[in-house]
Amino acid sequence: MPFCDKFDIDLITALQEQLRAAFKKLTPGALTEENLEKVPAEQGVYHLHRSGVLVYVGKAANLRSRLRDHRLKIKGRRNIEISEMGFTCLTVSRNWTALAPENSLIDYYKKQSGNSCEWNGKSFGPHDPGRNRETTNKAPLGFDSQFPIRDDWPCGAVTAGEWNIRDLLMLMKAKLPFDLRFEVADKKKYREGHPDYNNLTVTVPATGLPVNELLRLITQQLPGWQSTRFPSHMILYQEARNYAHGIVIWQQPLI
Repeated sequence: MPFCDKFDIDLITALQEQLRAAFKKLTPGALTEENLEKVPAEQGVYHLHRSGVLVYVGKAANLRSRLRDHRLKIKGRRNIEISEMGFTCLTVSRNWTALAPENSLIDYYKKQSGNSCEWNGKSFGPHDPGRNRETTNKAPLGFDSQFPIRDDWPCGAVTAGEWNIRDLLMLMKAKLPFDLRFEVADKKKYREGHPDYNNLTVTVPATGLPVNELLRLITQQLPGWQSTRFPSHMILYQEARNYAHGIVIWQQPLI
């Protein structure tokens, strides 16, 4: 008999199997604010279901906050209703989240059914697609192509009156259910804005105007600037550019 050998344990597979067993004991709840109030503000993993079909598996440092973000994002999209959505979630120790349990779950569910986890890796996550996707005219992916943003989303936080443009853009960026990106003088200090609009104002005629109307009003104050809508987000830049997958909201000619 040998006096030395190697021992190993497949912790990831063990974790995956136990997580799947734990999820099977749960019944999806509606993605409502009332239900999210009951979710712990702790780290863990979660499932999103659309009409009973598992469409997304994720992990979060704060389950309640992340699920609220998803709820808001879905409400800001066309071709889908928040009433179609359900969720289940499990809090997980920090020791286990480091093993990326969501990745092994995604792999498993996709092997079981081609319809499972269809939003994973398909632009549903919280990341900005970035300037490179726009300028290289890359087509929108999965979630964004099926469920484009609501460009008529009402900005209830914006009241009627005179607004500093930088302040207005910052508020819109914070409150919209999708990304609004605008040109700034220094990317590392985006809250400092841009000299072209920092000291300009715009008159907002009514409270709760749609986002596309607000961007049109802002762009009209900025000669040489253009606002554009994409399936996933909106931008405001000092440019006059045609995009294969973007629709110009307003292009203000140079005076």
